[in-house]
Amino acid sequence: MDSIHLCQPDNQKSCGACCGLYNWDDHSRDILEALLHKRTDLFQSLEIDSESFNLYKTEMSGLSLQSKLFETIYNCEFLGFVDEKRKRVGCLLHPLVNNGKDLRDNSFYGKELCASHECPSYTYLTQEEKKAVIYGTDEWYTYGLVITDIDFVKEYFKIINNTIGETIKPEIIKRPELKSVLSDYFRLKQDWEFKSKSRRFGKYYFSYSEYHIAKLAYQKELGVKGSPFDKILVSLASEFHSTDELRKAEGIIQASIDRFVERYRTFSP
Repeated sequence: MDSIHLCQPDNQKSCGACCGLYNWDDHSRDILEALLHKRTDLFQSLEIDSESFNLYKTEMSGLSLQSKLFETIYNCEFLGFVDEKRKRVGCLLHPLVNNGKDLRDNSFYGKELCASHECPSYTYLTQEEKKAVIYGTDEWYTYGLVITDIDFVKEYFKIINNTIGETIKPEIIKRPELKSVLSDYFRLKQDWEFKSKSRRFGKYYFSYSEYHIAKLAYQKELGVKGSPFDKILVSLASEFHSTDELRKAEGIIQASIDRFVERYRTFSP
């Protein structure tokens, strides 16, 4: 069994993506942070009874953040901050938040489903890749965007592993010189200059309440055969209007890989 808990890996960060955290047209950090604070404040003022929970749900439904990206993904109103410093997002109904009382049957999915669910990253990311993401970021917003984007993680480290001729040793990433490189790469998920303005979330785009896998039409739109960084560019919800933009984007990714490899080789025994 996987001993790494991706949902709550440490006391600095956590992920709430499967609870619908990013499932809004505008899922920017400021918007989500404000919503999480409102939910947490209101929940902490409640009496623990069914009437209070119903009132809570009613009030939270009035705080809708515009439209959802994907209608069939439920945006759980009980997702909030679960620590005093408000660094970690999580279930406000969880027993660890409520002195041992498990209140998750008051949620849409219920206790059993919530307790047993694991996202695909548990299965498809290697132990090294999981640890690299955990060691490479210290805050909830970026962590959640990255740990759930399998292609964005795997493709980056596949190129690096092939370049250095071995699988990375995640412990080395704890060194500030390497962690800073990885943190910069992860932040591309939130400030990518070539991000499409269409309804996209990473490699997914949404139309009529359905989601589809996006593709970049290199030959048709740019007159080039493709890109060695295609999976990363698609994961970043990229849209290019010229070959110059594509080459600049590729240069940003290549520079990140080069910096990581150079510093990794310095510290690797």
